[in-house]
Amino acid sequence: MKKILVFSNKNSARSQMLQGWLSYYLKDKAEVMSAGNHVEPINMLAQKAMMESVIDINKYTSKNISEYNHVFFDYLIIVDHTKTDDIILNHEPAEIISHPFENPGLAEGTDMEKLRSYREICNDIEDYAMEFAMKHFNLFQ
Repeated sequence: MKKILVFSNKNSARSQMLQGWLSYYLKDKAEVMSAGNHVEPINMLAQKAMMESVIDINKYTSKNISEYNHVFFDYLIIVDHTKTDDIILNHEPAEIISHPFENPGLAEGTDMEKLRSYREICNDIEDYAMEFAMKHFNLFQ
């Protein structure tokens, strides 16, 4: 089974969302994990946006990348603007993919306006997860 690590610096929203979508689409084809350089609680608006899409990430926890130093990954997907030099793993993954998404945490306004931003990113991330599954796992073909 292939292993995928989704990375964002804080591992609190975008990486957790992509982990949820990839886990959904690649059920028994890949083991999907996420991590960052800094550990922060999972963003509540990210959880809500995903739950509205029927993907439950409420039990996910933020992890430091050092927890995966012993694991070889087939894919490392970077979902923010972190440079690969800033990601420290004991061994190089087979393929590194940089696909930054807008940071919904920068949204301003009311709680509903902020949630709208998370919903939009959730949809963008789902689209990417489907594209990734089709390209790398021949899913939906």
